[in-house]
Amino acid sequence: SDSAPASVPQPCRGRSSPAPSCTRVGFTGGGMVQRRVDALLCSREDAKSKVEAVVDGIQIQADQAQAAVEEGMNRILKLLEERKQALLVQVADTAQCKAQSLQKQLAAIEAGTAKPAAPEDPDAAVDPNTFLLCTDEVLLFTSKLEELEGHIRSFGSVLESSTYASYSVARGPAVDEAMKKEVPSFVWVYANDLNQVQRKEGGETVAFNFSSPEDFEFSVEDMADGRYKVNVLPKAQGDFSLRIGIGPQGEEIMGSPFSLSVLPPPNYTKIGVDRLGGASKPWVGEPLCHPSGLCFDRTGRYVVIADQSNDRLQVFDASSSTPESICAFGRKGQKAGEFDTPGYVAIDREDRVFVSDILNHRIQVLSFNPKSKSLWPIRTFGGKGRGFGEFQFPRGLAFTENGNLIVCDHGNGRVQLFDMNNGFKFVRCLEAPEPLAPLDVALNRDGEILVSDQTNRIHVFDSQGLYSRSFGKKGTKDGMFNYPVSISVDDMNMLFVCDQGNRRMQILNAADGAFIHKWGGWKRQAEGEGGDEGEEGASPPASPEPPDPDAGDEWVGLHRPAGVAVNSQGQILVSDWKRHYIFKY
Repeated sequence: SDSAPASVPQPCRGRSSPAPSCTRVGFTGGGMVQRRVDALLCSREDAKSKVEAVVDGIQIQADQAQAAVEEGMNRILKLLEERKQALLVQVADTAQCKAQSLQKQLAAIEAGTAKPAAPEDPDAAVDPNTFLLCTDEVLLFTSKLEELEGHIRSFGSVLESSTYASYSVARGPAVDEAMKKEVPSFVWVYANDLNQVQRKEGGETVAFNFSSPEDFEFSVEDMADGRYKVNVLPKAQGDFSLRIGIGPQGEEIMGSPFSLSVLPPPNYTKIGVDRLGGASKPWVGEPLCHPSGLCFDRTGRYVVIADQSNDRLQVFDASSSTPESICAFGRKGQKAGEFDTPGYVAIDREDRVFVSDILNHRIQVLSFNPKSKSLWPIRTFGGKGRGFGEFQFPRGLAFTENGNLIVCDHGNGRVQLFDMNNGFKFVRCLEAPEPLAPLDVALNRDGEILVSDQTNRIHVFDSQGLYSRSFGKKGTKDGMFNYPVSISVDDMNMLFVCDQGNRRMQILNAADGAFIHKWGGWKRQAEGEGGDEGEEGASPPASPEPPDPDAGDEWVGLHRPAGVAVNSQGQILVSDWKRHYIFKY
């Protein structure tokens, strides 16, 4: 990522959409682009000359900045003077107009042609000798001086940092995962400075170049905080590349060019229907004990599993047909890196692993390094209690697009949001028209927050956290649930539900809750028994924790789904808490 780019990204052509005026897309020109950071690299031998050159450059920039300050202030003074003269003219014109109107009315009164004033009492007769003057003496100047003073005092700023392409990065499903044809995706471009800290201002020139520009539509949003969101719509299947440049010369950012993969949309109705084949065979068995939540990393290759009764996390390579644990971390306890019934897992785009440590009533944050295949603890937060930032039996976790962590605070009957960019400061609780018993949470493609609830409902909140609607109820029919313990939304906006009490998985449309597909395990008929082999078992009776009928060796396939994870390659992993398996579809 630190090698010099081959050339400046050229203007994107074809089906590209225009970006807002604050962000230019593409450049003209070509040739080699010198990395800005290279000018600051030095050895012991040339350090003095480099420092002297930078100091000289600082003085040149300071002189230019001072000149810009003078020019800006003089322009403001000129505008203020122009506004002053315009207001003085307006005052004189208004005074003259009012005086002329009064003189004109006076002449009419003296000539007996003026219209008398209407009486205040509508039933009274008009007095022909009473008149209402057409205007008064009021002529005032008003101004929003306090507001103007605030603007003047905050006018302009002196910046001592700028964007360095070598340290700017791109993150998002369009570059980290496989896209689907005709399905919208996106990527975030983060403009970082020399210290690899995200800039706080927008307005950068950002360039995009697809290897096959006619096969993509895109648009760019400048978030005015150092982030640029690129919305991408692939129009064709295949493998492509994307070059991203930033700055006036179009220097390519870290990791550019990026490999893009566009796959056909999946056929959901075929998932889990092969009862004579792999659908009944576990992908991972031992050494798991009551596996619960699981989540893919941002690349979709590695999956982190909450190995619940072993009080640890395990990491597997999802690309392997014969998976083995590449990392196991944790033990029973209350210290950092120790767990007491780890439940749900969520991984952000910085490879931070968030785990709900259920019986320790806290959230643990770890870092996963895919190169060294290792996990290590970063921090914990929370603790048992009812106050904001405290939990009782925390469950599902998810992230919003603006950097909030969502926590299903199951024992307190609430869903809490925390600002990950501000030390996990409490933001708010989601409020619904009925009491909550939240189990898990996920976001759909519109940014809406979906919360599965112990009352066998899926509650939907908008991107601002306001309640919108609910769907589902207790039952065994399509679209009904019996303890929807875990949920996940894929890049096709399909909602996967671990319908644990019904011993099945359901797929619904994450936008409206419409039923799409279902599958699960089944009880093998004993020899001589009637009925159709493969009939799905009956739903157990309702309870806060669904009962676990022991089917022994007669049960085939998925029995007690506890967690689900889906990646962009179409891989679906489901943990089976009862059978200690991970099934792969």
